[in-house]
Amino acid sequence: FNKLDQKFKGLTTNDKHLCGLIRLNLSSKDIAAIKNISTKSVEMGRYRLRKKLNLKPEEDLTEFLQKFR
Repeated sequence: FNKLDQKFKGLTTNDKHLCGLIRLNLSSKDIAAIKNISTKSVEMGRYRLRKKLNLKPEEDLTEFLQKFR
């Protein structure tokens, strides 16, 4: 989380929590169950996270987070 903070300013606590869950390779449905929110909310969070991380449309968010060190 510290490295994410250093490289990407402005990530909220919720963004970092979502990053952790995505890095664990959990599906949107699993994340929704854990956070007790709708799947659509998770998808919107993923979309906003992609924008904050400046990912191109062809880049995979899960793969990016698993390779991020």
